[in-house]
Amino acid sequence: MTLPKIQRTLALFLLATLSAAPALFADDSPAELLEATIREVIDTLHDQETLGVEDKRNKILDLLQQRFSFDIIIRRALGRNWRQLDETQQEQVTNLISDLLIQAYTRELKNGPKPEINFLGTEELSSSKIEISSTVSYKNNLVAVSYRLANVTGRGWQVYDVLVEGVSMVSNYRQQFDEHFQTKNAKQLIELLKSKIETPDV
Repeated sequence: MTLPKIQRTLALFLLATLSAAPALFADDSPAELLEATIREVIDTLHDQETLGVEDKRNKILDLLQQRFSFDIIIRRALGRNWRQLDETQQEQVTNLISDLLIQAYTRELKNGPKPEINFLGTEELSSSKIEISSTVSYKNNLVAVSYRLANVTGRGWQVYDVLVEGVSMVSNYRQQFDEHFQTKNAKQLIELLKSKIETPDV
């Protein structure tokens, strides 16, 4: 799990999930909630006066956790390896990867242009899951993105996976985690993730 690879994956994930538009759903409820969250995250990110670095980071994380089930994403990405972590380690890994997601997002979009989204269609995967196909135009790059959302009990519609150019984020992570656990343990994974955490600069 090399540093450039995981950082690029994290940045693409957040570029995809945080660029949704209100046309995503009919009857406006899931889309309006998502759009409002995104707007507030971006406003918070560009707030240069009222919030300090740590307060800003915490507010962004709180906002994102309302709409994106990082715990589900991370559990699914670890797959069978999740059972190799005790309860404390599971919490540590979830928090560390969430921090990496925030950092990737702030670096990618802090001073950049607003991504342009073109939604191509919605497919019902089951009674509680949907997939929305789209393209994302950002910094002269066009990326095919499909969002997978589940209607999670007690949470509503939540992003649980994103496909970028046909590649599942969860599957990509799982492959990297599988490779890690072939020769290393949970403690070493936590040390690796900690080494990737930079000083927040939001």
